[in-house]
Amino acid sequence: MYVYLPSCQFTGMDPDASRKISAYLATRPDTRVAGCCRPEQKRLTAEDVAVTVCMSCAAITREASPQATEISIWEHLLKDESFPWPDYHGERMTIQDCWRARNRPEVHAAVRQCMERMNLTVVELAENRERAQFDGVWRFRPVAKRNLDIAPTYFSDVQAHGLELLPEEQQLRRMEEWVQQYQTERVVAYCNACVKGIVLGGARGVHLLQLATKELK
Repeated sequence: MYVYLPSCQFTGMDPDASRKISAYLATRPDTRVAGCCRPEQKRLTAEDVAVTVCMSCAAITREASPQATEISIWEHLLKDESFPWPDYHGERMTIQDCWRARNRPEVHAAVRQCMERMNLTVVELAENRERAQFDGVWRFRPVAKRNLDIAPTYFSDVQAHGLELLPEEQQLRRMEEWVQQYQTERVVAYCNACVKGIVLGGARGVHLLQLATKELK
């Protein structure tokens, strides 16, 4: 059984897009649409494939439910021959990779294939894929205790080696400096924190799932 974890953060960012993808997946006989990933960890079995949108949901599921399989929504949609991909008519969009996905080449590949399915022209940054260091302001803030509690190995490592805690005014300055490199009107990310960071910096950020759900009702 595929178990879709819709991401509380993405749902808060765009409730309509979240509703549309959840409603679409709920029509598939082999898919169950869940809620928050935290209580769902107790229900996942070795026969389940958790389908994630959020970087934190993915990390939590991989540690808290090693008996299950975890894949990204992008990998999942690429296997769906019925999914109604919208056509963006070759629009050039910069792809902003996420630091938390730096060790996930399958995600990098799937994201770009999804963009191609939508007839988007992918514009790459020099610091992309496994070289990505960007994560919005996520790496400038402390790890949430609830994350440490549910996935202590992953988030303790992030806390020890991945953070640079900064006051909010410096976080804003970093985002404003970062977005200066973008050369396209819109910048697409597949991470909630990355989208928020792009927008905070003053660029026009959009989540890949917002783009992908355009044709859904």
